[in-house]
Amino acid sequence: MLISRVKSGLHYFQNVSLAYQTFLRKYSRKKFSATLNLPKTTFELWGAGKREVDVQKSCGFTDLYSWQREQERDQHFCLHDGPPYANGVPHVGHAVNKILKDILNRYKLMRGYKVHYVPGWDCHGLPIELKALSEKQEDFKKLSPIEIRVKACKFAEKAIKAQMDAFKRWGVMADWNNCYYTFDKNYEATQLRIFYEMYEKGYVYRDLKPVNWSPSSRTALAEAELEYNPKHISPSLYVKFPVHVMSEHLQSAVGNNTPVYCVIWTTTPWTLPANEAICYMPNKDYCIVKNADKQEHYLLAADRVQEISQVLGLKLEIKYTLSGDFLQGTVCRHPFVSDKMSPLLPANHVKMTVGTGLVHTAPAHGAEDYVVGVENNLSLQCMVDEDGLYTEDVGSDLKFKNVLTEANDIVIALLRAAGNLAYVGDYEHSYPYDWRTKKPIIIRASTQWFVNTAALKEKALECIAELPMLPKHANHSMSAQLSGRAYWCISRQRVWGVPLPVFYDKHTKEPLITKETTDHVVSLIQQHGSDCWWKLPMNELLPQSVLAKCGIDSGKEFTRGDDILDIWFDSGSSWAHVLKDVGGQADVYWEGEDQYGAWFQTSLLTSVAIHGRAPYRNIYVHGFTLDGEGRKMSKSLGNVIDPDVIINGGKNKKTEPAYGADVLRWKIAESNVLGRIYISPENFTMANQHILKIRNTLRYCLGNLSDFNAEVDALPLESLRSIDRYILHLLHEYDKQVSKAYDSIDFSKVPTLTMNLVHGQTSMYLDTVKDRLYSEAADSVDRRSSQTVLHFILESLTRSLAPIVPHLAEETALHQHQGYTSVFKTGWFSCPSSWCQPELVKDIDMLLEVRESFLSAIDQGKSREYDVTISTQSDELLQTLKKLQPEDSSCQSELAEILMASFTTVTDEVLEKPNQDTRLIHGNCRSGSSDSPLPFTVLVTPASHHKCERCWKFTSENPKVPCIRCMEVLSVGWES
Repeated sequence: MLISRVKSGLHYFQNVSLAYQTFLRKYSRKKFSATLNLPKTTFELWGAGKREVDVQKSCGFTDLYSWQREQERDQHFCLHDGPPYANGVPHVGHAVNKILKDILNRYKLMRGYKVHYVPGWDCHGLPIELKALSEKQEDFKKLSPIEIRVKACKFAEKAIKAQMDAFKRWGVMADWNNCYYTFDKNYEATQLRIFYEMYEKGYVYRDLKPVNWSPSSRTALAEAELEYNPKHISPSLYVKFPVHVMSEHLQSAVGNNTPVYCVIWTTTPWTLPANEAICYMPNKDYCIVKNADKQEHYLLAADRVQEISQVLGLKLEIKYTLSGDFLQGTVCRHPFVSDKMSPLLPANHVKMTVGTGLVHTAPAHGAEDYVVGVENNLSLQCMVDEDGLYTEDVGSDLKFKNVLTEANDIVIALLRAAGNLAYVGDYEHSYPYDWRTKKPIIIRASTQWFVNTAALKEKALECIAELPMLPKHANHSMSAQLSGRAYWCISRQRVWGVPLPVFYDKHTKEPLITKETTDHVVSLIQQHGSDCWWKLPMNELLPQSVLAKCGIDSGKEFTRGDDILDIWFDSGSSWAHVLKDVGGQADVYWEGEDQYGAWFQTSLLTSVAIHGRAPYRNIYVHGFTLDGEGRKMSKSLGNVIDPDVIINGGKNKKTEPAYGADVLRWKIAESNVLGRIYISPENFTMANQHILKIRNTLRYCLGNLSDFNAEVDALPLESLRSIDRYILHLLHEYDKQVSKAYDSIDFSKVPTLTMNLVHGQTSMYLDTVKDRLYSEAADSVDRRSSQTVLHFILESLTRSLAPIVPHLAEETALHQHQGYTSVFKTGWFSCPSSWCQPELVKDIDMLLEVRESFLSAIDQGKSREYDVTISTQSDELLQTLKKLQPEDSSCQSELAEILMASFTTVTDEVLEKPNQDTRLIHGNCRSGSSDSPLPFTVLVTPASHHKCERCWKFTSENPKVPCIRCMEVLSVGWES
């Protein structure tokens, strides 16, 4: 019917000369473009980053969270935000953390979940306090607690605003109107209730124990607040302890008249004044060795004799060997404190890989030493004060000396004078530093408040074992961190934090903490904030009415405590405040790998103590960011990536262009987020190229859908061309794989899958159907068929990428001609199962291999200048070709469209090359039904027809007249 109508029209023109000439004048070559369906869109390819802020405003980014919270949804998803520390500008680590969470939240939203995500900030602690004071180089000793707290609060508020502004600019969807802050009075009140309940259950206690102590900060530190300097230099000493009393077995071996020395090794000489014992390993062998140079006998572990001989530069002759079990009862004299004795005690912590096999034991300055001290009733006295200075109790030679800068040299001199220094040298090793002041710490016995982790550990480890965690090794890492934790010191000796609600008897120093006193303090904090602990007088903090409820004599006098809670207790209590409306348990906690022993653990311990369960159902752990060479980012190396520079550009826009937030998000998403995350400027250049390629594809779809309304114009599957249905099958597979990637938190697969689709099949398809889109009648079935597919490509790409690049997704939605509807409010794009057509894919894949043989043999982009003849003796391939082109030769068949040639001929005859202008290509394609290749021959000849001035295909009979197809399009409606 089509051909007959066109021929009828041509016959009419040829017989009506005037009308024909009018036609040619009207549709001259220059004006044929006006008859084409050229793309129309206001969607721009360049400058997306500059428009992102406008997109956020136009599309209501800040309102999206509250909108979805108002929806009635059956499924709920809660991601509890670990609070970033409010002490600095936003950095790339923040970007990784917040953007990954946002990708997951947006995906869950699009899959029909009601999302619970309340961002928060960790606002207390020494780093903020020190930074606030350093702004004017003020000495905290000269300021009152309230003055320090005011400065620290202002500093934290400033940092919070900078970070919040950045997070919003990155497109993070959150409850920005109801964030949580650990300095909020209601948060503090909740935290103190947790503290008291744990105390009441016996999980919190006060004790004298050795803790990590920072003299530079004058406070106890948690393990998470330490960093290790691998280049620290300590003095290395081998010290002789003269044996004063020998065990029975030792005496029988060496006799009464042979002086023996127990030799110990230490890298902390300043702890020797606090020595209370020497530990040995009971089930190991020990030797009495003779130093012939000094005629002295030393007691050493048998495993260590050879190495110590080399260190001391002495020939040590083994005289006797005995089991460590036989050392019990031996007592040494202190090497320089004349009236002090040090017994030899058995212990399992003694190592045979370093030292002498005999361990100097100072219970006030070591965790293992402390255990030995408690078990053997040794003195736990600490002779070092908060500033790291010896007290008067140590004696005249050392009193008031700094243990880190002065004491070691004095101790060495005392040992040398007593003749008990066997060796001194330097030892380079890893040593803990205060991560805020960057200065060494000490281990120091101090009266502190502790969480009894031993009582909670078994249940907490059970929770970890049952918990789904990513990556797979996370369970082991977290269990190992918890297993190695002997106790948790939760008190700090600073002022910027939540006060421990404890009072102390002025005379006995005994603590007072009851439900009545705690409830009263909590009520004051809820009313005034925690500043009231320092502002209010004692008679208001602890009124007589409260004392009376506690049954305490009104004549007793109390003073408020000076300790604040560890900030890890602050943040570790967040579940009780933030998750109270979701039952105190989140679906996911997602933080960096440094949180195994920090927030993950402290949250677990507090929740187990209160509820006997974990506060999370899943834990995801992302890696740290490194530069392109795998180095840690630092200002000294000059390899720091500033998210603001990536988004808004640097001072020199040529070297540091503005990419926008979506490029930052894309780069983070395509990284191996569960492992190390490598980031460099080159990465963002490539990410920007990927985004541009996707934008170009979306722009092409939008332009060609300007006259398409999916609700009216979309065709059913059975009405689509084969190549169209082929693309829908690929979209079905793409959607399935992308959904799986999001569900398994394997976000990096989404960019990979997308670029494979965009660079590969989608690009091929858009090239293939361009002629159909531009040249067919606007409302023709063939054009609507391709537009239907473009609509679904647009929908699939936009929605599948929306969690990663929300600005691009919403900008695309803004330019759809039907009017704007947020992709996040209309949900995920799911492909019908009917799109899955594997048999069709086998056919098209075969034909695409034939196409590739043809296109690779000609100049790129000139396929329309040729006719193609395909010959095959394979019945399977021939049938496939005939499906898409039933006639022998055609310029309008589906096969001709796929090959992008002007005319296509199918035959089973053997082809020969007729002349020099032709090309004969032999090839094989993969069979759709067997492993055997299917041979074919392609004959490429110059086009046999003239170039159509409208569609530019070589299909016209007359060079001055458009091709039959174009004439049909132009003649629609002329019959009347």
